[in-house]
This record gives sequence, structure tokens and C-alpha cells, in this order.
Amino acid sequence: MEPCVEIFLPARLYSRAGWVTLATSLLFVVWGTRAPMAYLPAILCVSFAAVMFWLAARPAIRVGENQFNIGDRAIAWREVREINKIRFLSPLMLRIKLTNARQKMLVFPGDAGRVEQLVHLLRKNSHLATFDGVAYRDYWTWSSMAGLRGQRQLKEQPVRMLSSEDEDEIERMYQKLKTVGRLDARTDSSSADEQ
Repeated sequence: MEPCVEIFLPARLYSRAGWVTLATSLLFVVWGTRAPMAYLPAILCVSFAAVMFWLAARPAIRVGENQFNIGDRAIAWREVREINKIRFLSPLMLRIKLTNARQKMLVFPGDAGRVEQLVHLLRKNSHLATFDGVAYRDYWTWSSMAGLRGQRQLKEQPVRMLSSEDEDEIERMYQKLKTVGRLDARTDSSSADEQ
């Protein structure tokens, strides 16, 4: 792996939540000896605890300049073709499409700040990829415009749709139209013939 590597570890919140739900399930098992219906919430708590422990045991993600690693699996940036986010903030779930029609599911149970940082690094380094259907170049163009919009009003910083030469040409056409006084000579001659 490269010397400048950012490491993303799962948040400790998930293992703590797993222990709390496991303890809660033990309480429901004790209550289940008196009321058998308490076994149902115990089963639900045990399954939730299993999910929390699975998330807490996810491998570390290492992001470097040339590649990123998910556990022992190294993926070069040039292999990434598409990154699609599933609508969860935490845990982060990304569907990553690689070259040769390979797919990888990235699950990162981290704090909200670390999740945003990981997504930013993945999008920044995946030059050949699309992000939720938006190409790399377009994504960063719109992101920079959104940053401008947050700092200044859009009215203060308009987007140039025409070059200065095109604006000059349009101005010349407008001035010519004003001097002639009509758009089409045939339209005026045909209306004069009808009268």
C-alpha cells in the first residue's frame, strides 16, 4: 500500500449497540419464562444484535493515491466505472461497478463525518467513473456551482451561456432589426398586397 493512506474504521457505536440489544434480549428471555410472548422480542433483539456485530466487524477501508483497499481486496482507481449510493447516511452502502462487469458492494458503518469524507475521496479519485449516473466532470462542475451558491447569491454571479463574440453578434443583429423595423420583408409585402 502507498505511504499516504487514509484509513476508515467502523464506528464503535455499532458494537455498543450490539451489546445493548444483546443484553435487552436476555431480559426478554428472562421475562419469557413467565410470559411466552416475550420470546418474540428476544428473537428480534438477537437478530438486531447480530446485524450490529456484523457491521462492527466490517474491514477497514484504506484510501491511497493509486488505489483503495476494502480489507485485503485492492481496487485501482482506473478500474472504477460507476459508484451508486444507496440512500442510507450511516451505514454507507455503495454499489461499485468495476471493469469487466465486476461489481463490489462497499458497506462502511462510520460516523456521519467520516462517511462524507470517504464518499468525497472516492468521488475525487475515481476519474473514469459516474456517480449515481452523473459523469465525473459534470459532478464536480455542479458541486463547484453549489459551493458558489452557498457563498454568494446566484444573481450576483451569473453563469455565462454565450461567449463575448456571440453576445456582440446578437447585439449587431438586434441593432439591424431595429433599423429595418421588421423581421421579414416577404411578410410585409404579402400583407400589403392583401390590403
